[in-house]
Amino acid sequence: MTNKKDIWKSRYYLILRTYMTISGTWPYRRLCDRYIHFIPTFIFSSSILIPQIMYVISGGDINNMIEGTTAAMISVIFSYKVATVMFSKNVKSCLKMIENDWLSLNTDEEKSILQYHTLHGQYLTTSYAVFMHMTQVFYLLKPVILTILETDVANSTKTSASSLPFFVDYGVDIDRFFYPITIHCYLAVFAHVFSTIAVDGLYCTLIQHACGMFSIIGHMLEDIGKNNNIHFDLTLNKTKDDDYKKALNCLRRHLQAIEFAELIEATFSHILLISVNLNVIGGSMTGIQMVMNLNKGARDAAAPMAIYIAQLVHIFLQFWQAQFLLDYSVIPYDSICRGNWYYTSKRCQRLFLLIMTRTVSPCKITAGKIITLSIEGFGT
Repeated sequence: MTNKKDIWKSRYYLILRTYMTISGTWPYRRLCDRYIHFIPTFIFSSSILIPQIMYVISGGDINNMIEGTTAAMISVIFSYKVATVMFSKNVKSCLKMIENDWLSLNTDEEKSILQYHTLHGQYLTTSYAVFMHMTQVFYLLKPVILTILETDVANSTKTSASSLPFFVDYGVDIDRFFYPITIHCYLAVFAHVFSTIAVDGLYCTLIQHACGMFSIIGHMLEDIGKNNNIHFDLTLNKTKDDDYKKALNCLRRHLQAIEFAELIEATFSHILLISVNLNVIGGSMTGIQMVMNLNKGARDAAAPMAIYIAQLVHIFLQFWQAQFLLDYSVIPYDSICRGNWYYTSKRCQRLFLLIMTRTVSPCKITAGKIITLSIEGFGT
């Protein structure tokens, strides 16, 4: 990739670019084109909240109310996500830094390291997209699945409301307006899925790129002083000290990688605060619903179980990727310790100390500056 256009046209970012374009969040399109995609996506994603809340307020069966509340929370999360990414200036700044990083690579080994991490990000995005589309199909086919699982035929045909992917109350006769209501619910499902794949795919891609840059910096640091021995000239002139120049380049790259990680944190901090809190609350409610329905047959347990698994995977992805950043941001420290730092000049060693001092506090992703996302945090 020799120029900026080649970077985003490459296969590494095809899935991400496609979903962000569909949802209107791809920042390299014209603003009017973005709004043409974003406005319908946001409207269908958020407007379903009104009938969902009306259903919960109206009361009824406790199981349906729990499922309706959980679905409303999911609608809030996905709508907030896509709106935040759409209007965040940090997204374009992150993508520009990715461009500069690709163009700054000097060796084939550096390119292969970044390609590996970028491909890993693409693999995660693709796997997540497949999983979310499977969840989407379940929502769309849920009425059919539940009808098949239902042993009491009389109960399975009691109302048209059971043929909808969500529990909703539009304040009108559902049987009379069944098809418009069904279309609205189905479009909301599509909007939710495409929105969350675009935003979470961006999250994975950015973090994997940051991990790739920390790996490259670590590789460069280990290479400094590699060919030196005990006869190295400690009083080498600054202009002839190639190791110093390499260490200075590593310091600059390290500062840029830290800045990139801080941009990711600034972009997703508030999104993750809403997402983590509502997912924990919704997951707890769904878990209670599953326990309540353990002895009531497959029909009553299937829907909450599917929702619970989807929520668990969704929140695990966020914590797992944050753990990657925590682990990879300390690689420069480990690389300096493994390298031949003792066969370099004093000025070069001072640069090593600057890098090591900064890695004492690893880069992290937080939920609103309150919770640090990590595997340990996920377990808690």
